[in-house]
Amino acid sequence: MNIGMVGTGSIAHTMAKEFARPTTMPVVAVYSRNADTRAAMANEFHIPKVYTEYNEMLADPEVELIYIATPNSLHFEQAKAALLAGTMEFLHQNYVDADRAGYEKLLTAALRGMMRELDPYSGYEPPAVYETNEIARTGEHTGIGVELVKPGENSPLVVTMTVPDSPAAKAGLVPGDRIVRIDDKLVEPLPLEECAKLLRGAAGSSVRLEVVPDGGDDSRNIAVRREKVVVSSAPVEAAHLIGGDIGYLRINSFNSHTPSETAAVLEKLRKEGMTRGLVIDLRNNPGGLVSGASETASLFLPEGAELFSARHRNTPEAQVVKAAAGAEKLLDLPIVILINPFTASAAELFSGAMQDHRRATLVGMKSFGKGTLLQVVPLANGGALRYAAGYYRTPKGQVIEGRGLRPDIPVELGLPQIWRLNAQLAKHPGIVRPGGKDAVRDTQLEAALSLFPDRSDAEKSEQDGK
Repeated sequence: MNIGMVGTGSIAHTMAKEFARPTTMPVVAVYSRNADTRAAMANEFHIPKVYTEYNEMLADPEVELIYIATPNSLHFEQAKAALLAGTMEFLHQNYVDADRAGYEKLLTAALRGMMRELDPYSGYEPPAVYETNEIARTGEHTGIGVELVKPGENSPLVVTMTVPDSPAAKAGLVPGDRIVRIDDKLVEPLPLEECAKLLRGAAGSSVRLEVVPDGGDDSRNIAVRREKVVVSSAPVEAAHLIGGDIGYLRINSFNSHTPSETAAVLEKLRKEGMTRGLVIDLRNNPGGLVSGASETASLFLPEGAELFSARHRNTPEAQVVKAAAGAEKLLDLPIVILINPFTASAAELFSGAMQDHRRATLVGMKSFGKGTLLQVVPLANGGALRYAAGYYRTPKGQVIEGRGLRPDIPVELGLPQIWRLNAQLAKHPGIVRPGGKDAVRDTQLEAALSLFPDRSDAEKSEQDGK
């Protein structure tokens, strides 16, 4: 049995002498971080292979046994790596389907499995997925323009939001729709990240979807053409006046574009006559970039106000994020924020900061409860690890993770009502009761507007879309 020696100290030399006896096992490789000592040991004991990277030696098919001769503090991690490498090599050599047991596929599977066991948000992003996600994290990607959740491990995808004018919106997808197949692949057994990967692709290509509408059982098959999608976090279509002097702003996500778009919309609403207050609709906002949320919150809070804090495992002091300076801040008007069970992550950080500083009143339903500080670490193979590095807290110390934010004024809706309202919001945001037989009264928005005083009957009629 061929041995790979880890370390070049006195113990390594003693064992190398024993292994050099004619009746024992040969040392065929040595690894050490010290270039001089590993070269000297290789020369002394005629070791043919010298490694500068431990993982490279573990991947050597001629190395059948690892002898660890390093300080005790390193043994655990090095032994774990050797065991994993041994398992991979065994499967690579013996699994019935050689194509499915390639080193790259086994490594990807191992990384995915490890990250999946930690929490719902951590994960491994292979090179192609990492590249695509980096584009998406900035607010731009090539795909169909849809936000999705997977309520259970073996469940279909549920549409929570479609980007205005995106391929998904043009194809008629609305919140509440369930996607059961993507290009003939059944969605239920696949993880969410794999489903997202299937939906993305080259601009101009098409993806086939089997969709079951909300509240229905009959599916329909549609073909959606992929395009470059820019997630507009504060589109003009979702920014207008209600009752002549109450601003309404619907923010779909927080990305690098959100602060500037929000600032532009606020200026527009001011010029149009926003004098009584502002409603910010964050229902179904899945979050996005934390920087996008903090910069947007800085538009409404004085410079230096604490927005949230991040607590890392290995850092005793919390990292505090504060409101930045800005030429134009909206500090004088009352604000109401609408939230629901699909308001998550960066949207919760924004809402929590506004609530704790009493800058806004939260109306609606308890938020999702995602307050995990996620970090993305690029790997040498072009992929990346996405892992939870800490937890966020609001300025008053509220823990968001697993708890969510509780509204100041609860307006509860059943799940069927939520889906119907979500579909309506995609077409008629900021209207309490649009026309049409299938219209749903937006009681949450209605409750928000009631917080602004002196609303006349004429204004109520305008808000209802009459």
